[in-house]
Amino acid sequence: MVERIDPERIFGFDSEADRNRFVEQDYLIRSGMCPNGHGLLAETDYGQRCEQCGFFTNTRAEGRRDA
Repeated sequence: MVERIDPERIFGFDSEADRNRFVEQDYLIRSGMCPNGHGLLAETDYGQRCEQCGFFTNTRAEGRRDA
């Protein structure tokens, strides 16, 4: 199970809203979900990619087991 980062441990953002948005996007990516709301990310050799919007990251999903 993927856990959200504690927002109190994140620094360098101009506002609490920006910090919270980062925490949520990080959670979605580590869960294998597109942070733009398009559903599951496809695993690739380099990380993950959204087949709908083209978003990509070198962060792998945590604990994901595709059948």
